[in-house]
Amino acid sequence: MMVFTSNRPGGFGGYDLYFSKFENGAWDIPQNFGATINTEFDEYRPILFEEGVDIKWHMMVFSSNREGGMGGFDLYFVGVEKAE
Repeated sequence: MMVFTSNRPGGFGGYDLYFSKFENGAWDIPQNFGATINTEFDEYRPILFEEGVDIKWHMMVFSSNREGGMGGFDLYFVGVEKAE
């Protein structure tokens, strides 16, 4: 699984986080992580921890300048379901 940032059309505004899975020798069409992660502000620098977090979940850390943080780009973390 690859995670990345893009301001491509169809997002929630600013830069959003996307993922793509490598299956059968090719990358799938990128998918937006959706409104539970992305906001109208900028989400940047996703890092996916693939080992030792949980049997069903990866942990992803990212930065965002969304409202409610301490200012600037704050760090956030979320669970990302592992590909089967």
